[in-house]
Amino acid sequence: MKISLLSVAPPYRGGISDQTYLLYKTLKKHHSVNIINFKRQYPEILFPGKSQYHDPCAWDEKYNHRLLDSINPISWLSVVKFINSYAPDLIIIRFWNPFFAISYSYIIKKIKKYYKSIKVICICDNIIPHEKHFFDKFFINKIFKQIDGFIVMSDQVQEELLDLRPDANYIKVFHPISNDISIKDKIRSKSKLGFSGKKIILFFGLVRKYKGLQVLIESNKYLVDKLKDYQILICGESYADTKFYNNMINQHSISNEIKWINKFIPDDEVATYFSASDLVVLPYLSASQSGIIPLAYSYQKPVVASDIKGIKEMILDGKTGYLFEKNNSKILSEKIEKFFMSKKDYSSDIKNFRERFSWDEFSAKIQLLYKSL
Repeated sequence: MKISLLSVAPPYRGGISDQTYLLYKTLKKHHSVNIINFKRQYPEILFPGKSQYHDPCAWDEKYNHRLLDSINPISWLSVVKFINSYAPDLIIIRFWNPFFAISYSYIIKKIKKYYKSIKVICICDNIIPHEKHFFDKFFINKIFKQIDGFIVMSDQVQEELLDLRPDANYIKVFHPISNDISIKDKIRSKSKLGFSGKKIILFFGLVRKYKGLQVLIESNKYLVDKLKDYQILICGESYADTKFYNNMINQHSISNEIKWINKFIPDDEVATYFSASDLVVLPYLSASQSGIIPLAYSYQKPVVASDIKGIKEMILDGKTGYLFEKNNSKILSEKIEKFFMSKKDYSSDIKNFRERFSWDEFSAKIQLLYKSL
């Protein structure tokens, strides 16, 4: 089968970009695959971070075609011509932001005009964005009308899809987990980070308002009387009010128990932070799903997370981690304390859980959905 992936991919940063590369590698084992990538994803004025790119460029292969400019319709025509010349059987779209719905819908509509047999599957990383606008559903509907099949990865996204497309042909699968990640020595990783002998509680990923980082920071006022020799380590560039979080850290970090590395963590450093950590915390206030939980499971790390849709179905409470009441810093502190007091080995439960959600299995589900269209 010939497949085109219309998605952000390296050299762009971010989980969706990295996951597109993993999906590409998996699909190309059995199919002819190319990626239609962005040459400009966001105009700089709309991008909240310091850089959109990996440094240095993470990937540059002949199958990674950087053609799409999100705000230049001339590039949309170039994408249409390129895909038409390749004549794929299937186009897979990664959808996470209504900002891209106009370009996507134009491209797919034009392609289907010439090749009615081409099927289009949309992997819905998000549907309704975290920062909502009144026009979101209008633009989302424009692209969703062109889609033949959908893949959702959480109950939350499933509900959002069926609200917009009650008749949608879709499957729900768990976010894929990589089982071949190299885990570094824990003691050496802690020493490298300067935290030898400490328990490490990790928050990882971009800092955005909906991720509830303030709940974790506030939980330290309860933890400080319960735990000894621990470090709350926040790893991620801020896309929110940096001053707000720094003020909170100054208020609640009694003896420097909280450290924030306010930058994008390069791929070659990720393993050190996860290998050094004991526990990963996601105090999210809302979520579609999370790529951080599968990443934590890849490193055999248990997770404490909010009991919200999009997150709670990814945690086996008491086995792969713990759930706590959303926005409740005291309960969060109790779950963290419970984790460190339990002395339980979570690795076997995590390994058993993640075996069901490989990239090969995810690829197989895409093929099953394609055959049903």
